Amino acid sequence: MSVLLAISLWLIVATSDYEQIQFNVPVKLSSVPENKVAVTDESLINVTLNGPRLVLNSLSYNDVSVEVNVSSFSGYKTDYRIKPSDVKVPSSVNVVRIQPAEITVTIDKIIHKKIEVTPAFIGEPAEGFKVGSLQIKPSEVEVTGAASTLNNIDYIETLPINLSGKSEKMNYTVGLKKSSGIKKIDPSQVEVTVIFKENMINKKLGNIPVTLVNESKNYNYKLLTKEVEAQIDVRSDVAESKELKKRINIYIDVSQLAPGQYLRDIEYSSGNNIKIIEITPSKARVEVSK
Repeated sequence: MSVLLAISLWLIVATSDYEQIQFNVPVKLSSVPENKVAVTDESLINVTLNGPRLVLNSLSYNDVSVEVNVSSFSGYKTDYRIKPSDVKVPSSVNVVRIQPAEITVTIDKIIHKKIEVTPAFIGEPAEGFKVGSLQIKPSEVEVTGAASTLNNIDYIETLPINLSGKSEKMNYTVGLKKSSGIKKIDPSQVEVTVIFKENMINKKLGNIPVTLVNESKNYNYKLLTKEVEAQIDVRSDVAESKELKKRINIYIDVSQLAPGQYLRDIEYSSGNNIKIIEITPSKARVEVSK
């Protein structure tokens, strides 16, 4: 039964149509000397494979790898041409093309360095909000890796933190990006607290009507200053609202005025997410008569 099964599988593979497929796979550097680290200038290698369609369709990225033994490399930098035998694939699959065909491998000494952590964000906060403050604990981590790598970096990024649609305080435990040449990060995760605040912008509005409040039925009132300009801070998602002027109330309280002419301070109030900075003019003329 085993022989028959093996023959059947062989016949299926042997009679299958052949085709090509491409994989982008990382380079694994093996047999690195003790107390050294190996770094390559290429993070991914494009490998074109040829083989039976049945086999290729069943391949995953875990079934294809590029492994370079660096035990015989001498010197600081070595230019190495990748051989088909360095590409690990199933026996019925052939390597057609390797791109790039040559890589530069650096054998470097290992050092330790304290490096600042900086957060990486994706997405935008909820409309009208932005990042106000950040807390990262710890703010520095100890990184172990190639001297040539660590000497050229001043910070290490977190894995992406998604801010999409957020406005409330967020607490994350997040890992750190481990690039080529870095062997170890201690600790490997940090705590990130993101605090949002309203995204306020400055805006000038003109032709805002002035109104009278607390008028007496016994008097007639004539308002000589009918409109003003307002300098405001307003949340960005509210700034373009067509109803913005209606959310600003400019008025004069005439409850204590007897007949006569007055130059009164303009008073004001506003809706949420709006702060009035200045009103021009700041006073208005009012005539009161019986």
